[in-house]
Amino acid sequence: MAQVPEALAKRLGDEGTNGLVALLESTREDWTERVLTAAVDRFEYRLTTEVSLLRIDFGREMSALRQDVTRDLAALRRDVTQEIATLRQDFTQDVATLRQDFTRDLATVRVELLKWSFLFWVGQVAAMAGLLAFMIRR
Repeated sequence: MAQVPEALAKRLGDEGTNGLVALLESTREDWTERVLTAAVDRFEYRLTTEVSLLRIDFGREMSALRQDVTRDLAALRRDVTQEIATLRQDFTQDVATLRQDFTRDLATVRVELLKWSFLFWVGQVAAMAGLLAFMIRR
């Protein structure tokens, strides 16, 4: 409790002093409550304002990030499409080259096969002619 000066306490008396102390105490409590309420209200208003600004900034950043990601994905798609087209073209050229090489090798094998078949059949005809000539002489 607040201390009341002696001169004032004598002049007011015990009952007056107690009333003055009670009045001052209730006034202090009211004033403290009003100050706290005002401080809390100001804090809540400031907090709400800052959170709103934070949400706006967050929304802007998310929008910018979405645009960046969309732009990067589009560039990636273009790059992948170009690479796939290049790979297809290279693959087609390689397959065409392989097909030409295979066709040329197959033609060479056919010629060799015909040559050796002809030699085999000529040998067979000569052998049959020799056997036939041997059998006719006898």
